[in-house]
Amino acid sequence: MLKSIRSDSLKLVTWLVCSLIIGAALAPFLYHGCKALVQFRVLESMGLPGQWLEDKLDNAHFGRYFNRSMLIGALVCMYPLIRSFKLKKSHLGLQRNMHWKTDFGIGFVLASGILLIFGIIYMQLGIFEAKNSFSEKVLLKFLISALAVAVLEEFLFRGLLLGAVMRTARPFYALIFVSFFFALIHFLKPPLNCARLADQDIHYFGTGFWTVGQIFAQFDNPVFIAKGFATLFAVGLVLGWARIRTSSLWLCMGLHAGWVFCVKAYDYHSLAPKKYGQDLILPYIGSDLKEGMIPFCGVFLTGALASIWLRIRKNKVQLAQNKKLPTN
Repeated sequence: MLKSIRSDSLKLVTWLVCSLIIGAALAPFLYHGCKALVQFRVLESMGLPGQWLEDKLDNAHFGRYFNRSMLIGALVCMYPLIRSFKLKKSHLGLQRNMHWKTDFGIGFVLASGILLIFGIIYMQLGIFEAKNSFSEKVLLKFLISALAVAVLEEFLFRGLLLGAVMRTARPFYALIFVSFFFALIHFLKPPLNCARLADQDIHYFGTGFWTVGQIFAQFDNPVFIAKGFATLFAVGLVLGWARIRTSSLWLCMGLHAGWVFCVKAYDYHSLAPKKYGQDLILPYIGSDLKEGMIPFCGVFLTGALASIWLRIRKNKVQLAQNKKLPTN
């Protein structure tokens, strides 16, 4: 029992539960508080350049405030979580990667390239239609965003959390647990019936916790699983495998950045035609590039190609070392 209480896995679950409680309790207060700032022109009275901010606050629906509240709750609980791990650099199992540039570059090209091929096929089949044209500024914005997300999330999930769990669990079980945790965190978003609530339906003590219940109620719907949770779980598995295989985060960050960049660019450029409906032809293809079983299989294809790359790189290194050995 004491061993279970001290386990790092239980600490992660506790962090998630506490984050949910804080976020659910805070969401209605944050929503009504920000709406009051707009209604009573508080920002303007303080002499702040608040017109743009007021418009953003006024137009944001409850789902946006709920997501921000969950982020606040997670950040509040993150400090005690990290302190409780008592991690040292040696505990993480990370090593210096002499091939970090090629690992990152190959990961980015593989992840974005396979998704791009899927996207082109979708467009050619008429499943998606062009919506906006690209510009260098837009692509640079997506690239910077993808790099920031990849670096932050890989340090957190594959660096800190996976390293912590592997101290008390075998790599396979740690990989499964952290991958599920990774997918779950990314799916803590309220469904549409919760996100678009009217002001009079948002109560200070209850609406946030009701929304959390609605989120978890979605998991009994196979369509919900097919729409993205399975793909995110597969992403977590491939990224975790890459981290364990290379003892480094560079390949993980390249893969992660490639996926995020391609998804953002495709969401900006294309739109699903109304004739297919919101769910399109699930479970195979969803309403964007990351939903459905085809992207799910594409994630594992990316992992397989990354494994081939690592094998090729290893053979090249061994060949170079053999050439340097003195001959008798």
